[in-house]
Amino acid sequence: MGIHDELLGAWADFNASKITPLQLRAVSSGFGIYQQKDDAVMMRIRRTGGVVTLGDLRTATHLLEKYRVPFLHITTRQALQLHGVAPTDVAACLADCEVAGLRFRGGGGNTFRNVLVNPNSGLHPDTAFDVFPYARALADAFYTFDKAYALPRKIKIAFADRSADRMLSAIQDLGFVATVKEGRRCFEVWLGGGIGNKPRVGFRLFEALPAEECIRVAMAVTDLFNDHGDRACRATARLRFLRAKLGDDGLAALFQEYYAKAEAYPLCPEAGLRPEVYPVTTLPEGEPPAEGFEDWKAVACDPLADGTFSVRLFVPFGNFTAPQLARFCDFLERYGLTRLQLLISQDFTIPRVHAKCLTALHAALLREFPDIDLTLRSYVGHIPTCIGNTVCKIGAADSPRIGERLAHALDAYLPANTPERRTLARLVTTEVRISGCPNSCTAHPAAKFGFQCRKLGGQDVLIPFTPATSEPPALGEAKPTPIAIDDLPAYLLANLGL
Repeated sequence: MGIHDELLGAWADFNASKITPLQLRAVSSGFGIYQQKDDAVMMRIRRTGGVVTLGDLRTATHLLEKYRVPFLHITTRQALQLHGVAPTDVAACLADCEVAGLRFRGGGGNTFRNVLVNPNSGLHPDTAFDVFPYARALADAFYTFDKAYALPRKIKIAFADRSADRMLSAIQDLGFVATVKEGRRCFEVWLGGGIGNKPRVGFRLFEALPAEECIRVAMAVTDLFNDHGDRACRATARLRFLRAKLGDDGLAALFQEYYAKAEAYPLCPEAGLRPEVYPVTTLPEGEPPAEGFEDWKAVACDPLADGTFSVRLFVPFGNFTAPQLARFCDFLERYGLTRLQLLISQDFTIPRVHAKCLTALHAALLREFPDIDLTLRSYVGHIPTCIGNTVCKIGAADSPRIGERLAHALDAYLPANTPERRTLARLVTTEVRISGCPNSCTAHPAAKFGFQCRKLGGQDVLIPFTPATSEPPALGEAKPTPIAIDDLPAYLLANLGL
């Protein structure tokens, strides 16, 4: 039986009213395909490290148009979601994606999930080395590792190319941080982290693992979790709960038993890795700056090691409709922007834009997208939140609307063309995060200003978290006193010192 045969059979049975939604979910969740609150369907497309090509986005546009899908959503785990697919169109949409090389397996359920990579890997001035080829090799190896798709609970993996982004890896079930020891590429390895129920930072399993061992380590951890994870209680099934039971030393010792038996699993030799190549943009040079350029440059542009800049494109609420995405693709093609990366802030980054092209890029974004705020003219739509309870069946509140209300207040207190806005805009659009439930889709415990929606006495409230720290990695903790949603702007502004 092929990978998708059971899934297609389940959808056919569901559409014929032969099985219940719960029976369908048992099969479809492992592919990241879920019913929404309105009974339409969300389909999650995996993109390792969030790298997407112009071709991927053209395919997504075609799917939105062909199946009348309301919008495409950028997730907080560097994936793409089709929202509002008709149940009767799921099988055909899935087939179209498979032809285009867009993967679903492991998009949800008790599986090996999308592998994260920090932005601009290999291009930072302080990079150890580009980790994306290792992430891609690991994801490819796992795609046919059947054991990774029938686990006690999900397992999440991330890579970072520098210590400044260590937190991204430290809060995963398994995380790799690039380092160099005696001239050799290695990974610092973190194990047993997680940001859902009872979040915690992982512990350091290796100080300097030879880089080619990353796949073997990941498969050994998967074997261990498959055998020892709690299959009786979903609430305590994640790897961090096994860690709590065994202790760090106990889990490390158990891992070594599995690692010693992992020689049959593949290495990740450098000779077989394909580097990720981002072309330099072809925008015109020397165009005079448009209004708001300095504000935009301060928040959207980061200098890279080769003298170019990465540029963040702010996508309101992380969403594109079909007409918007079609225009966006035309824009990318016109300026030679054929390869981008999805960000956990639900935006895009364009690597390698020449400094002399920044004014032209900013002006073009303003000119061609007056109806889509890709340059952060307002905070509306740019406070990272989960998809919210209008779509998600388990969300406690409409988190995007909460973020929108906060954004209006920030617009009033941090107006354009002010030093305060330039100082705080980057912080606000990356470190203020709102999750609709304990699943922590925005990783709010790992933020400077994290909030979790909760129902309390029939009312929607927010649980504020203490600030996380990056060195050493330490998560924020829930504060004992919830705040009313209406009080969020004043609460945040006070904590920002305004």
